[in-house]
Amino acid sequence: MIPDIDDEPLEYQPTTKSFPQVSDEMVASIALGLEDDLVVAARHGLSIQQYKDLESQPWFQLTVAAKRNEFERSGVTFKAKAAWMAGDLLDQVYLAASHADASLAQKHDVLKTLIKAGGLEPKEERSSTLGPGFQITIDMGGGHSISLSAGNTPAAPPVTIDAETKELPSA
Repeated sequence: MIPDIDDEPLEYQPTTKSFPQVSDEMVASIALGLEDDLVVAARHGLSIQQYKDLESQPWFQLTVAAKRNEFERSGVTFKAKAAWMAGDLLDQVYLAASHADASLAQKHDVLKTLIKAGGLEPKEERSSTLGPGFQITIDMGGGHSISLSAGNTPAAPPVTIDAETKELPSA
C-alpha cells in the first residue's frame, strides 16, 4: 500500500530564520563556553524556544565555531578559563589561610599572592631626572647664587662657569 502524499512541496533543507537581535557579544559569550548557552541567550532576551531555533541554524553554528576557533588561537579561551578557575578557588584559599591552624608562612604566601593578583604591588617610580635639559646657575657674589633649570636635569652635579662681574653705573 502506497502512503498518501500531500500536494505541498517537500522541504529537503532546514528553513533558515532571521535573528536580527543576535549580537557579537552573545556569539562571543557562547563561543567562550564559560556559561550555559541558555543563560547567555536569556541575558540577551531570547526564550528557550527562540534559542533552540537559533542554535539549529547552520549560519549561527558556523559563526560560533569561527569565534571559538579565533579565541582558541589567540589564547582567550585559556586565559578566561584560568581567570574563572582562579576566582573560584580564591575564596577557598582565603578561608584556608585565615584558619587558626594556618602557619604564618602560609598566611604570608597567600597575602603576597593576593597583593600581586590584585595589582596592589608598589610601582617603581621612574626617575624624571634623566634625559635632555639644562640648568643655569648665576653666582650673585658673596656666596649667593640663583639656579634656573628647564626640562629634565641630569643626575650629575651642575657645571658652574665663573665670570667676572661688572658694576653697573647707577642712574
